[in-house]
Amino acid sequence: MEIYRTFIGVPVQVENEFLRARGEMMVRLSRERISWVDPDRYHVTIRFIGDTSPKLLEAIGDSLKTGLTVPAISGVRLGQVGSFGPRKKPRVVWLGFGEQTLFKALKTQVDGLLESCGIPAVDQPFTAHLTLGRIRSLRETDYFYTVVDSMKERFSGIVFPDQLVFYRSDLRKCGPLYTPLETLKFRAQVF
Repeated sequence: MEIYRTFIGVPVQVENEFLRARGEMMVRLSRERISWVDPDRYHVTIRFIGDTSPKLLEAIGDSLKTGLTVPAISGVRLGQVGSFGPRKKPRVVWLGFGEQTLFKALKTQVDGLLESCGIPAVDQPFTAHLTLGRIRSLRETDYFYTVVDSMKERFSGIVFPDQLVFYRSDLRKCGPLYTPLETLKFRAQVF
């Protein structure tokens, strides 16, 4: 039986100022082995599901369509850049958000809907973030942290997430290919 790698996420579009800061960080860390995420693939992972049978794909999509309370579009302030992993061997360069309410509410709903499909909740902390790059290895760990610390405030601004997507993810040498299986648009905000 064929199995698919899946996750549920919120795509995020960033502004030119963000891309300039990203470019500067990439130049400053160009001697390090970091796989930088293409900005077209930026998203907040609400829930990584992993191996999913074709039978479950439809059940998950239906559950999301009928059970998710779609929020209104609202701006979310970007936070600070940081890293995940042990201090001596960080694994990910990421950017947080100044406000987590939207993402945490979606996470709670999605976890409940997935449980109704037979996929148990995962007991681990959740922090909404954008993965900027995956660290393969560092030559100069101290320099890496100097760069990250000096750029903590450079990734500023507000993003306006407008949809939740159930994705199929196919890993390829040139980077993952994300195929939307189900897309739920956020409601337009009425002023």
